[in-house]
Amino acid sequence: MSQLKVFFSSKPKQIAQAIVKISHQIFGKISDVEIAIIGDEEMVEDISENLKKFSFKNFNFFHKPIDVFFDEELKKIKNEVKFLNDYKKSDIFLIGFKKGEKVFSKELIKKLLTMRRQKPIFLIEGALPGNIDPSVSKLSNLFLFDLNDLEQFFSFFNQNKISEKQNILLDEIEKNENLNSFFKKLNFNLSQKQIFFDNLNAFLLREGDINFKKKIYNFFESFRE
Repeated sequence: MSQLKVFFSSKPKQIAQAIVKISHQIFGKISDVEIAIIGDEEMVEDISENLKKFSFKNFNFFHKPIDVFFDEELKKIKNEVKFLNDYKKSDIFLIGFKKGEKVFSKELIKKLLTMRRQKPIFLIEGALPGNIDPSVSKLSNLFLFDLNDLEQFFSFFNQNKISEKQNILLDEIEKNENLNSFFKKLNFNLSQKQIFFDNLNAFLLREGDINFKKKIYNFFESFRE
């Protein structure tokens, strides 16, 4: 098992979600976006399986070793003209070979952008030490991310959702005097309120007895000052 696979063993789903989120920001509707998955790295395959769950327009897969794709002696793709023609419609590239040759050079990506009339490319480094020349990041309309970047973006997006949820929670508590008084009596902080509120909602959704729900309501009402 590769070092990357071990480090990110629980992350493919989250990374795929980050890719989708960033794709929306770059391209708009993902239903118009095409993805190229290139490489034999296990993590790349795991992420691609998660990306299939989303409504991208098309997937172009190349799950083969690097020597099928790249001439290590000449340090170039074996058939560059064919590659450019085959992948000129791809908007996102998820790339990761087990060998760390810099397959994707600045010159190659520049040619691809020219063929695309400068339509943006979202380029993802999916392996360690990697197969993309970092200098490609200097190109206009090129967005380069590695898996660490995507993991951090997922955490950022998730934190925003947590903040939204906490704001909703505060609104709900303010509207419900019984719950508000109950939390004050127990001196709950926001995190404790969130846990209690979520569990109470889940419990009451499972419990269908109206009389029992009324008893729960009366219980909270007993804390009102």
